Amino acid sequence: MTYTLIVNCKSNSSRAENFIRLSEDIIRKKLSDCEIKYISSPDQLLKEASLSAQSSSVIIACGGDGTAQSIARGIHGSNALMGLIPVGSGNDFAKSIGLKTKQPVEYYLDVILKQQVISVDVPVINDQIFINTTGIGFDGLTNYYASGFKSLKGTMKYTFAGLKAFLNAKPICVSGTIDGSSFDRKVWLIAVANGAVEGGKYLISPNSVNSDKLLELVIVPAYNRLKLGLAFILLSLGRAIPDTFSEVITFNRASLKIADSHFIHLDGEVGESSSDYEIKLKSESLNVPGIKTDE
Repeated sequence: MTYTLIVNCKSNSSRAENFIRLSEDIIRKKLSDCEIKYISSPDQLLKEASLSAQSSSVIIACGGDGTAQSIARGIHGSNALMGLIPVGSGNDFAKSIGLKTKQPVEYYLDVILKQQVISVDVPVINDQIFINTTGIGFDGLTNYYASGFKSLKGTMKYTFAGLKAFLNAKPICVSGTIDGSSFDRKVWLIAVANGAVEGGKYLISPNSVNSDKLLELVIVPAYNRLKLGLAFILLSLGRAIPDTFSEVITFNRASLKIADSHFIHLDGEVGESSSDYEIKLKSESLNVPGIKTDE
């Protein structure tokens, strides 16, 4: 097997780069045939992943959820596996494939070497791949504010961003079809979940499994703002939103129209908002070494 580690030097304020540089001797001892690429421009991650997938068996994403998303986009459709060394601030995708966070590098290398492969579903929104969650409305606005809090890290960043979003968010009107059935609602947020957690600890969709060929649409209706605040507090405490506060629809394909101004995120990265969204699963899965939850 041949391995390429792609390190996002900007991830988690350079913590990802520092972690890998300090671990290079261990990595090269564990992976006898490996190359380590340090990428200073996040925009180059997808290109480097695509090129590396032509010659390496396993492409290892070293960074956070945004890094994993870029690597997934680069290698999807190739024969390469996508390994993961999660050294971002949230690491939600890592949790969805059974990995513990904040572990020594040996832990992640052993998972990759064991090659217990999970076939992860690959959703797209307007032909853009995401691997964990995408959020529109309050969810997207929270992420937009979080992206500007450079001095804050991890869940603290999202907590403060959520408080700011609580004060400034406006409901949006969403219409369209979900698996052919009509949909027309006024909501605070609408999220598409392939995994259960986002923002490091926010249990947005507890029953989502990223290998079941299904997606979940999480809807928080436009009830009064105080109730929205209570829902955010529950999420901040690591609890799921109660059924009385939200609705979850399991689906395969959705077509949504949003006329109102809004923000959107894809795996914690600020996305391009649109008036129309087409959401579906790719026919090909992404093969990722992980830890299956039934073991």
